[in-house]
Amino acid sequence: MSAVMRFSDFAPNFAPRWPACQLLRRCVTAVLAAGIVLTAAADGVGQDGDARFAGWAKLESAAETRNYREAMKGGGPFDQAARGFLEEIALPQLALEANRSTIERIRKRMREYLLADIANEKAADEALKAAMSFMETLAGKDDADTVVRVNAMLLIGELQSMDRKPWQPAAAVLAGAAANADLPKAVRIAACVGLARYVEATKGVAEEQQRMAAVAVPAITAILNEPAKEPTSQTMAVENDWMAARCLSMLPQLGQLSPATAADVVRILNEDNRSINVRVRAATALAAAGGPDSKIDKAAVIQSIGALATSALERDVAAADKLLLDRQYSGTSGQPQPGMMPPGMMPPGMPGMGVDPTGQPTVEQLIPREACRRAAWRLWVLAEAILTDDSKRGIALLGGEASPAAVDLAQSLRRAAMDLDATPEESMLRQALADLKPAAPAAKTEEETPAAAGKPASAPAGK
Repeated sequence: MSAVMRFSDFAPNFAPRWPACQLLRRCVTAVLAAGIVLTAAADGVGQDGDARFAGWAKLESAAETRNYREAMKGGGPFDQAARGFLEEIALPQLALEANRSTIERIRKRMREYLLADIANEKAADEALKAAMSFMETLAGKDDADTVVRVNAMLLIGELQSMDRKPWQPAAAVLAGAAANADLPKAVRIAACVGLARYVEATKGVAEEQQRMAAVAVPAITAILNEPAKEPTSQTMAVENDWMAARCLSMLPQLGQLSPATAADVVRILNEDNRSINVRVRAATALAAAGGPDSKIDKAAVIQSIGALATSALERDVAAADKLLLDRQYSGTSGQPQPGMMPPGMMPPGMPGMGVDPTGQPTVEQLIPREACRRAAWRLWVLAEAILTDDSKRGIALLGGEASPAAVDLAQSLRRAAMDLDATPEESMLRQALADLKPAAPAAKTEEETPAAAGKPASAPAGK
């Protein structure tokens, strides 16, 4: 299906790139860029006022740096001199105001220039420990600029062992920071980014996944149990949703869900105050990581998935209807304005209308094509969560064969997704909603109405 290819950026095994990804840019990338104009004391940097270390470029050309690198590359020990250089001169460069405009590049350069190419395995391990300890302290400093704290945490997540794989001791620090509600959300998000990298590195190795699960799952469940929204800040709700989505994406790589974790994921699936995309990822996590021992009520979960699919489409339609209403009554007179009549009701030539190649008036799309494609992705992912297209995986198969109702729902969602992907237009989205929405109960006839005496109208006489 073409929707799978078009929506690969939304795939659950990747960092969420749905609208909440704006959060990542806001809390990490934007924070980094904002560092250009931030000011701060160069705490702990150049305490002796040595101008040779007044910026990263000068540090790289300093004799002390050359001596450190030669000693580490030559297999020398991480002795007191090496530790002093790293902790007192080199690593504090991250917080130096002179480096603020290039802090992201300097963070990466620190790992490549100071912590890589260390020939002695013990020295490499000790150097990494020193760097991690320094950056953990810096990330936790309340009086440090956010851009510095975020980069310190990102550096911990980027530490590598001699084989260029993620350095495993850092995973516990990242997990602890991610779950630490006392840290700024931007720093916690940076920790989640690093933790996800460590989780991904265990792919395909069962023993490593188990070890990582022992470290990561407690932090993940702590985040999943945080409230979706905080009453004082809408921005916090977006940040909480982003972290929850990232955690849900990690779970399938950490083995089968325990009953407690599965219950947390099911709760998120059913939380109306969560974003739709977070709830979609919850369905994916249940399908990918649920197992016989997860104690998942598959019938209830499948019903919830169907309700979520309908709710997602209803929100898109409601937003379009509100936009139309706002446009109709945006004039000073409170009356519908020319060119603002409902789609399909405007005569040819009315202002605000376009024409197609045949000369026929076009209908304004109040639901953008991008929103239609997003809806197609959601429907496809939810269908796959219930039962994959090849019928080999999915929640419907937990504990036995898939029920006919589950198969039918998965097929309906998949068909709607394919149609909407092929024709990403408002009319198709509205049709998908009409097809998927449960029919309203039929009105009771007079014969079906309870008798005045309180007996059922159909009750046998004399009873």
